Amino acid sequence: MKVAVIGAGAVGGLIAARLTAAGLPAALVARRRTLDTLRREGLTVEGPSGRPVTVRPLVTDDTLSLGPQDVVVLAVPAPLLTGVLDLLLPLLGPQTRLVPVVGGIPWWYPAGEAIGGPLSAIDPKGLLTDAIPADRIVGAVARVAVERRSPGYLRHLGGLRLALGPVADGQDAGDLAALFGAGGFNALAVADIRAEVWTALLAPFVFGLLGLATGKPAQEIAHDADLQPAFAAVVEELLALAAALGHPAAAKLEDVWTMAQHPGRIRPALRADVAAGRRAEIEAVLDAPLELAERAGLSLPTVNALRTTLRDGTQH
Repeated sequence: MKVAVIGAGAVGGLIAARLTAAGLPAALVARRRTLDTLRREGLTVEGPSGRPVTVRPLVTDDTLSLGPQDVVVLAVPAPLLTGVLDLLLPLLGPQTRLVPVVGGIPWWYPAGEAIGGPLSAIDPKGLLTDAIPADRIVGAVARVAVERRSPGYLRHLGGLRLALGPVADGQDAGDLAALFGAGGFNALAVADIRAEVWTALLAPFVFGLLGLATGKPAQEIAHDADLQPAFAAVVEELLALAAALGHPAAAKLEDVWTMAQHPGRIRPALRADVAAGRRAEIEAVLDAPLELAERAGLSLPTVNALRTTLRDGTQH
């Protein structure tokens, strides 16, 4: 099976490294400094035990030379997705399946759903929707904690769960679960990938929103008595939204609070990225759920109040 991974960041790098180490070579598509570093030094992953392992996957920025693949993993932050379409399209053949591993609400979420067309928050011109047929997409939700220390060095803190499920009818993700399972992931073929999206979104949404509003990390938010009413209200509003859309999350308020006790499980992307002036995934994590709520005619009073206070001062 020919596999390519677009995106040599934390998650994409981990997927390529584990597949390669298991004898299932995956071509890794990268650019510029990352490309040069990986070609020169290989890709090193330090596991939870602390023992680093270095692999040398095929690394390229020339996807025309790779040609159509059986599977393409798209592991690129939401704000950068349209910028890699030129790399992606040469990899797509008649039978290629695309496995996007992206955070927040993915651009493919509306496909086949009675909620309208492309989400303006994450696919404002419909470029992704137009370029990639929904029936070629197998949605993926990763529950892994991994840090990118440098272009060629990743630190895997824990978690290997990878849920895979069809975005449109008529797909079977069982063979893909077997592929990633052979690479050491706890890969599961699920019937409702959108429910997995909501379950995974809870912690980034709640701690991202409250973190931007207060400047506090997840652990402080969870233990701040003054924030508990807002914390609980945001969780319950998001759970109600997922249920109203027909894809209830498999989590409760207590589960989100428990996650705060394990800092490695929550990536403080929004607050850290905004503070550092980097492009944050605010659109996918915060704005897209609000757009879905508006389409569903569902009010999220606490979420909307917090988001309104941030909108004027937040750089997208």
